[in-house]
Amino acid sequence: MQKIKQLWQEVQSLSRQEKLFLLFSMLCSFLISADYAIIRPVSNSLFIHSYGSSFFPYVWLVGLPFNLAVVALYNYLLPRIGCFKIFIITTCAVIASNLFCATWISEVSFLPFAFYIWKDVYVLLMFQQLWSVIHSTMKIENAKYLYGFLFGIGALGAFTGSFIPGFCAVQMGSESLLNFTLPIYLSLMVFYFGLLRYSNQVEQVVSEETKEGASLAQGCKLILSSRLLMTILLITAFMQITATVTDFQFQAYLENAYPDKDIRTALFGKIACLGNIFTMFFQFVGTYLLVHFLGLQRSHLLVPVFLGLNAISFLMFPVLGVVTYSFLMIKCVDFSVFSVIKEMLYVPLRIEEKFQAKALIDVFFTRASKAIASFFILFLQYFFLAKTLMFLSWINLSLFCIWCLLIVSIKSSYQTSEKLPSA
Repeated sequence: MQKIKQLWQEVQSLSRQEKLFLLFSMLCSFLISADYAIIRPVSNSLFIHSYGSSFFPYVWLVGLPFNLAVVALYNYLLPRIGCFKIFIITTCAVIASNLFCATWISEVSFLPFAFYIWKDVYVLLMFQQLWSVIHSTMKIENAKYLYGFLFGIGALGAFTGSFIPGFCAVQMGSESLLNFTLPIYLSLMVFYFGLLRYSNQVEQVVSEETKEGASLAQGCKLILSSRLLMTILLITAFMQITATVTDFQFQAYLENAYPDKDIRTALFGKIACLGNIFTMFFQFVGTYLLVHFLGLQRSHLLVPVFLGLNAISFLMFPVLGVVTYSFLMIKCVDFSVFSVIKEMLYVPLRIEEKFQAKALIDVFFTRASKAIASFFILFLQYFFLAKTLMFLSWINLSLFCIWCLLIVSIKSSYQTSEKLPSA
């Protein structure tokens, strides 16, 4: 209760402009997450229906150059046309593609493959555009209290959105659910305009700070020249590789247990709904308590330790219930505790690092990590088909151990700036 009162006092101390910025940030986070909670189960179920779960590694690999092209285009256009115009272009592309797929995805054989790639790219790009503005506007003293709350609102959006596939997929059909993107993203455009209006003229600041060398090469140079950015890149890669491996294990078990695509979509939606409840708890309560009592570095260390225990549980009991639990936990931690404490690391960075380098890490390198996981899966499928799912858990466990050693060895990276939140 004391912490809730403290959070309320923190919000009350904000100026009117800061409160409006916070409100529009929450609304944008809610809508992006709600749309993804609808689209993801549909995309996964249609992909499995068309190609089978064993084909996931191929789509993750093929999606990598597309991610690279999107990030390159984003970094090129950002200083030339500004945040809002890029956001409008992205939003219109999402609406057009999802409405098109709602009608034709069952008729055109390659569309489930292409839509799966596009879905993964656009949701990351939307969150990238939202959080870059938040980082560039919100004061660091507010981040410790409000970042977890902002992620919690996103989880609430995901929880709300997951009801639609969970309870409507069988009645409406999986493909029809893609039409929900239209009202969600039209509302999102309005709220993002409000976000920029109360963001301390971040449009002008971004254009001035990124006008020189806005390219992939410049983004890579920024990452390589900053130990903190390299730290963020590595822990992001470890999280995405292990999450992708766990996702593959879960999809394989789910396909075997539920071959009907609409039933599978509904079940995935209900599982996601449960996962979002856990995610909201972690974001509204757990993350703040972790950072407050453990500090930033020890909070980062707790993530691989906890997920490593989950990997051990699947090795001991390789059944659908346990793999579902492991899938839920890694997704919950990824979207809550890990995301919040990772985003905190971006706060003291410069504008060009928050937009260009962050776009590379959060969009391209996130998907590059999926490609790495794909190589692991394809290798094991080729040489050890019957034992693939078990061997993948050993890979996860190994990466969690390396992750722990990385966190312990780079303490100074967490203290790069005196502005970083502390306990």
